[in-house]
Amino acid sequence: MDAARQALRQALKSLTPQPDQILEGVYFSQIDEFFDVENVVIYNIEPAAFRNSSQNGLRARRNRSQYSICRSLFSHTLHYHFIPKPQLPSEILVHLRFRPTCFQSVFDVWWAASKGNLIKASPIQGEFGLRVDLYAPVLPKNPASRIKILFDGIIAAIQNNLVSPQLDTVKILSQKHCVDTQLIYTQICKPIFPAISSLRSIPLIRPFGAGVQWHPADDLCEDCILTVNQSNQLYCDAYLYSLPT
Repeated sequence: MDAARQALRQALKSLTPQPDQILEGVYFSQIDEFFDVENVVIYNIEPAAFRNSSQNGLRARRNRSQYSICRSLFSHTLHYHFIPKPQLPSEILVHLRFRPTCFQSVFDVWWAASKGNLIKASPIQGEFGLRVDLYAPVLPKNPASRIKILFDGIIAAIQNNLVSPQLDTVKILSQKHCVDTQLIYTQICKPIFPAISSLRSIPLIRPFGAGVQWHPADDLCEDCILTVNQSNQLYCDAYLYSLPT
């Protein structure tokens, strides 16, 4: 397994997209379980391996079927290739625009998204996709290293939390990020719009070691797209859409 992963890393490092292309990684599996698709496609391999191939952006997508070429051999398959930058889906359920100050943590994105401009908002039922168009004067050197923080923070900002967080956990965030405890607690309990219903009865944040672990409601997010675009201003457009069943 380690040898295969290392070979895949080297192959990914050798790929260079055309200006109008992004890298797509597809996870094929008929296993009826929930996975963070960006973990399977990107983070389990190693984000650094995607630095060159993801320079224009990338897509991590789940396909609940077996990869036809290897059908008799493997129950789990990863396939990477370049695709044109996808068009926006015709039916957008949520459109959120926000201005992040940095991408150091999930909190940074969650807090900025929570204060963003909600352009369109409808509830999301079932499996969904999330597209983020990042505009910046200076583009990230490795977009693959930003996708999880971005997506976790955005989903956390628009999910309905069934369980309130413990105040002691909120205080950890308050002290680290110099934001009032009550403001953080209120924002978690009353999101900008509760578009996504959490499938798990756990709080959004829980203590983890000396810090905090986030639990965004991303179980049904099976299509993740990040594009990076040159602009004289820093902002993000986030779009959520239903996936065909």
